[in-house]
Amino acid sequence: MKARWLLLTPLALIAAAPERTLMQHATGTFEVKMTPEAKGDAPTGGLPTSRMGIAKTFIGGMTGSATGTMLAAGTPKPGHPAGYVAIDQFNGSVDGKAGSFLLLHRGTIDKVGGADLSVIIAPDSGTGALEGISGSFAITIEGGVHRYDLAYTLPTK
Repeated sequence: MKARWLLLTPLALIAAAPERTLMQHATGTFEVKMTPEAKGDAPTGGLPTSRMGIAKTFIGGMTGSATGTMLAAGTPKPGHPAGYVAIDQFNGSVDGKAGSFLLLHRGTIDKVGGADLSVIIAPDSGTGALEGISGSFAITIEGGVHRYDLAYTLPTK
């Protein structure tokens, strides 16, 4: 009887999981304002650090604003390594659905200029009509314009 319960448990968990919409994309542009909050000198052999306030305004599939904090080390320019982590809270609407959620950032730049950026929606951080949202957030910068592609799913109600 115990072995049968163990086999049925994963099926019960799958059946209990909420159905999700197909992957959707909200795209557009955003403006960002960074405000220096603190700066640390580089320790011997290390990299300088900084803390910045973030304020963003979104236009397009995401309409609203976000505020947050970024922690960084290094100098983000060719020939120098750098890295950052940030968390910001979006409040507004995504494709007409109002609510809020957290975006978690992790970015690195190596000495030859190679960059790696990952931004995800924090699990279970969605509120309002965005409750249960999950996905990722891609950023491109062309000609000084910040563009985004929010790839997301929502539970079906």
